[in-house]
Amino acid sequence: MFKLLVIVLTISSVAAGSLGRDDFHYTIQTLTGSDGSDGKFFASVESADGSKTEFMKLVNNNLDTFDIGVMDIFDVESSVDLKDVKCIVIKTTSDDRWLMDKVTVAYKVQAITFVNSDRVGLSTDSAEGKTELKLCSDEKFTTPITASSPSTSAC
Repeated sequence: MFKLLVIVLTISSVAAGSLGRDDFHYTIQTLTGSDGSDGKFFASVESADGSKTEFMKLVNNNLDTFDIGVMDIFDVESSVDLKDVKCIVIKTTSDDRWLMDKVTVAYKVQAITFVNSDRVGLSTDSAEGKTELKLCSDEKFTTPITASSPSTSAC
């Protein structure tokens, strides 16, 4: 019985790979403002033609993300290959408020930065902020922000 299960799983994996599903790499850099958080956050990237990625969890190997004044870098994968980047939507499933100052999306060899100029916090507690924040830009891609070491430098 166990051998049969292994064979079925192997065939399913090969079949899924042969369907042409590729994952596309996006780098999302966030700069936390005056409110850090231990919450869970997700991002979806949208293009000018309306296509968008699925929500991708923002996690990295650093155990202490979303600290005040710190830039975090998240490498995420999506099944969607966008032509360009127009907007980013960040959402939370946590009531621990997070205030993000800016976020940069790097895709392929280009990047664009979005600024949270209205200083909208993210929280499931409506008294603290919104569960989703959508930031859009009319700008073309710009140079990505850089840091000397991930999750330790401010922009």
